[in-house]
Amino acid sequence: MRILKAGLIAGLVGGALDIIAAMTIYPAMYPGATWMRVLQSVAAGVLGREAARAGGMGAALLGLALHMVIAICAGLVLAYAMKHEAALRRLAPLTGAGFGVAMYYFMQKIVLPLSATGGGGAPDAKGLAVGLAIHIFIFGIPMALIARQFLSEKD
Repeated sequence: MRILKAGLIAGLVGGALDIIAAMTIYPAMYPGATWMRVLQSVAAGVLGREAARAGGMGAALLGLALHMVIAICAGLVLAYAMKHEAALRRLAPLTGAGFGVAMYYFMQKIVLPLSATGGGGAPDAKGLAVGLAIHIFIFGIPMALIARQFLSEKD
């Protein structure tokens, strides 16, 4: 039960931090990007780019929901691994950093190419650096620290 609790909470917090960062940072980096476009770009993975843009707020909310489902699944995987390997709990910040890098590449190399968007090619250097930094420091490390905390609790 602790794995489920740790994974759910880590995923919810990591997902929320990640999407807030994306909705804040990417519009500042790229002209024409907005917080709604960020969320619609997630929905584009199932709807396609044009349908997601035309979908307005509904598509943005779908993007938010999809993002959180992915983050919760990631949190559950992380909590499971940390529960079964003590070194991952002891080295939670390193575990989180590695997990953040792994999630970034999983999304870039597997999820996006299989999505309705077709992946859209490699990010530019700025996008790569910011994407990795978000996944390491705002997504992975907080998730690992949260998972460790909940996995350490006594029932």
